[in-house]
Amino acid sequence: MRFGKFSGGRIHRQRGMSRLGVLLFILLLVAGLYTSFQLIPIFYAFQEIEGFMEAQAKVATMHSDAKIRRFLLKKIKELDLPIDDEDDLIIARFNGKIVIEMEYDEVFYVEWGDDFYYELWVFHLHPRVERPL
Repeated sequence: MRFGKFSGGRIHRQRGMSRLGVLLFILLLVAGLYTSFQLIPIFYAFQEIEGFMEAQAKVATMHSDAKIRRFLLKKIKELDLPIDDEDDLIIARFNGKIVIEMEYDEVFYVEWGDDFYYELWVFHLHPRVERPL
C-alpha cells in the first residue's frame, strides 16, 4: 500500500473540504466576535446602572428621592441608555423599603453603511433594586 500518491482525486477533494472548513470556521469566528463586541456594551451598561441603583438604595436613608433621581439620571445619560422620559425611572418608598427600577429597550442590529441597518433582536431590560431602609 502506498501513501501520498493517490491519483483518484480523493486527496484533492479532501484538501478542498478542509479549506472550506477553515473558511467556515473563520466566518463563524468573525461573526462571534462581531456579536460579542455589539452585545457586551449592552449588558455592561445594564450591570452598571443596576450597580448604581444598588449603591443609591444603600444610602437612601440619607438622601431624598429627588437627589437619588438626579444622580441616577446623570449616570443614565453618561451610559447613553435609551429611556424615553425621566419619569421612566421609578423610585418608591413603602413598608420600610425602597424600590428603584426602570425599563428600556436595547436593539441589537447589523449596520450596512450610514443609512441602513437591520435589527436582529430587541432586548427588553428591566433593572430593579429593592432594599430595606
